[in-house]
Amino acid sequence: MRIGIFTNCYSPMVNGVVGAATLLRKGFLEAGHEVYVFTPGFDDFQEIDQNIYRYPAVNLTPGVKYPVAIPFSPRISRELKKIKLDIIHSHHPFVLGPLGLRLARRRGIPIVYTFHTQYDQYTHYVPLPSSLVRWFSTRQVRRFGQAVDQITTPAESARKILLGYGVNNSIQVIPNPTDLDKFLGNDGAIIRSQYHIGREKLLISIGRIAPEKNLALLLQSFQQMLAKSAKDSLKLMIVGEGPELQNLIQLAAKMGMEKDVIFTGLVDPSRIPQYLAAADLFVMTSTTEVKPLAQLEALASGVPIVAVAAAGANDTIIHGENGLLTSEDVSSFAAAVLDLLAAPERYRTFQQNARKTAAQYGYSTIAAQYLELFESLIVK
Repeated sequence: MRIGIFTNCYSPMVNGVVGAATLLRKGFLEAGHEVYVFTPGFDDFQEIDQNIYRYPAVNLTPGVKYPVAIPFSPRISRELKKIKLDIIHSHHPFVLGPLGLRLARRRGIPIVYTFHTQYDQYTHYVPLPSSLVRWFSTRQVRRFGQAVDQITTPAESARKILLGYGVNNSIQVIPNPTDLDKFLGNDGAIIRSQYHIGREKLLISIGRIAPEKNLALLLQSFQQMLAKSAKDSLKLMIVGEGPELQNLIQLAAKMGMEKDVIFTGLVDPSRIPQYLAAADLFVMTSTTEVKPLAQLEALASGVPIVAVAAAGANDTIIHGENGLLTSEDVSSFAAAVLDLLAAPERYRTFQQNARKTAAQYGYSTIAAQYLELFESLIVK
């Protein structure tokens, strides 16, 4: 097959959609298929991989590094005329997604749309009334979802969100992929030494540092954990960058936790397995996820998870088996973390179950599910 991937974000950006698109491309290529990626340009980033086509782009807002494609390029249009695509896979309903849809309809080939993001939870990034942005984003997801040949989404809870939007097209749940081999046999001592962490239990949060991630609740909860724990027994590491980073650094200092909370900023994605190997628990307070890749990577590393019960977490974490789900409450979250750390046998069982859970998300397995779906659509 010749597969065209249309995505509004791709490397060198780092987020869950980029991770999923990159690993699916890898799985498709390893299965012997041709893959062409159409995505925004990113400054002067030098492309290494073949068949990646970059549209001119502008930043979404001055404070957020998120290039938005200008979906017109005479050069790419000329190249597209030479590429006889069999199917198009869009990861977004905006900008490049509609471009892929128009191309699919002109050529009479199927198009699949993967719903990754609850766009109505990100209205604060657009300088317009949030109610208007929420209405428009929901409407566009519904319209685009109705127009494509097949929708996929990584989680059952996300399928229900689409149904709530009024989408009645076919929706298939296919989980996000993970490169499991990267998370085996890593040495966490390297990271612990780098950040001067001794025997303390290390809680880790990995992701974009943004308002929708609810990290203020995590800091408030961690303050309670410290108050109820022995001195120098806990550390919290927040990995990533984003518009909320400086506010959180200031908040941690104001709460008297500047020595207990480590903000790493952006780290090389290739080192994430080492960071996870250093951790005792993965903690997540976001309620806006669909199927966060960071959770799958934590499970692949054998790191149990404590998370606020919400879409995304509910589909990955089996409460009482590979992690714990709590209410969106400071005290409840703190109690769940401390209870699990205080139960070593239960913790070891969670570690074993975490790796078992992750095994079903290997990128080759997930890519094979997509290829089976693509083939069924092509022969119709």
